[in-house]
Amino acid sequence: METLFRSLPNVLFCIKDRDRRYVAANDALVAATLKKTVTEVLNRRATEVFPEMLAAGYEQQDDEVFQRGVNIEDRLEMITRADCDVGWFVSHKAPIRSRSGEVIALASISRDLEIRADDGQELGAVKEALDTLHRDYSKPLRIGELAEKTSMSASQFERRINKITGLSPRQLLTKLRIDAAATKLRETDLSVGQIAIDTGFYDQAALTRKFREVTGLTPARYRQATTSL
Repeated sequence: METLFRSLPNVLFCIKDRDRRYVAANDALVAATLKKTVTEVLNRRATEVFPEMLAAGYEQQDDEVFQRGVNIEDRLEMITRADCDVGWFVSHKAPIRSRSGEVIALASISRDLEIRADDGQELGAVKEALDTLHRDYSKPLRIGELAEKTSMSASQFERRINKITGLSPRQLLTKLRIDAAATKLRETDLSVGQIAIDTGFYDQAALTRKFREVTGLTPARYRQATTSL
């Protein structure tokens, strides 16, 4: 996996163990820490190689992955660059599991949006909107209200979200709800109707319609297929 990301200059890649220490890192991540070699990064924590205030946020995300075993997607955050500047990145983290299902490590990639922190003040508001979508997807969120809180027009807000995630705000919200529903279908015995309510859908019919549209399966068929694996 490390080889795949080694030569990408604008994508930071790493793997961390349960002690939050780097066990793999590509050249771009090493450059972002302002270290000269990967050996200066390996077996250290983010708090040892990045500015402490920034690193605290990275490790908070790590805790979420290790404690809850969940993926983290489309998180806006500020990271140092090789030129000593600080810029905006969009990050994704995923748990790495043992054969028994225990989370033993995490893999992380962060893509440089090529926007300096000082030049992207509005991204702070977009970050809050993205955090709200990820945190409160089960609530009756209104995309227009989220756009208003960023002081952007609806079209500007949509372009920003699309640039970061590749999806419109509404598509992202639907994805988050479908992902959450799929997890509950795999990992719980809750009824489809209850899962619909818990993940922000109006009712079971609404979940079934959207779930089939996205996955090609009804929730019941998806549950049956995944539990038989």
